[in-house]
Amino acid sequence: MKNYEHSNTEPVVVMQGAVTVSIDPQSSKKEVAREKTEAVEALPFAQRIRKETAQAHRLAESTNFVKGILRGVMDMESFANMQAGMYLVYEAMEAELERHRDHPVVGQVYFAELRRREVLEQDMQFLYGDDWREQVRMTPMRKKYIDRIREVSEQDPELLVAHSYTRYLGDLSGGQVIAKIARRSLGLSGPDGLRFFEFEQIENGKAFKEEYRSRLNQLELDEIRSQAIVEEAKQVFALNQSLFEELEGSWIRAIANCLPRIFNRNQRA
Repeated sequence: MKNYEHSNTEPVVVMQGAVTVSIDPQSSKKEVAREKTEAVEALPFAQRIRKETAQAHRLAESTNFVKGILRGVMDMESFANMQAGMYLVYEAMEAELERHRDHPVVGQVYFAELRRREVLEQDMQFLYGDDWREQVRMTPMRKKYIDRIREVSEQDPELLVAHSYTRYLGDLSGGQVIAKIARRSLGLSGPDGLRFFEFEQIENGKAFKEEYRSRLNQLELDEIRSQAIVEEAKQVFALNQSLFEELEGSWIRAIANCLPRIFNRNQRA
């Protein structure tokens, strides 16, 4: 066998016996990409959306604000500000999910026991006081997120599946971790201020998530609609990333507020 030198863009000429075979590297790459795409498309939809949004998910979790929270760097003001954003987003999302609860696709992943607006209102009252509605601010990124929710609800309701999936499964999966860190970092006891993270109407979180994913797999979607929901889920992760990036000022202030506590802890050690 003899291989002739070639550039990355030229076909590879392979002499094998009396047969000459020409292999185009670009065609080979396209074939591999096609096979990967077909493999992803063949996955159950719940696995597919998780796989295809993995990178967007990682980016959303890589912001300084999120990393700071996971390290316990938060103060009550930054935590309250984060939850205020969650309230505004959930207020809009749940209103639109409720509006389309009888939709043949959206209705399949509508679960009343997932609703967060009411418990967020209780958290807002604890965190801000009785006049919390006057204190919760609309910001550019919050408005952008909410506008997108209302846009898809009006023009393409099936895409609300992506919003439901991204927010609720994320809250069910990571909410307990955040609540534990917040309780320790902020000195909270009991449910006050942390009701958002407690799904009291769901007895078994793992079983519920399996049921939710089963509903996703049963959605009657063609390839075009499936991919549209996947792309919307990527956009939702990007919107959440923007929300966290907008909170960077709160994170920096939290670090400053936490420094004396960290210093004193190190001195005692």
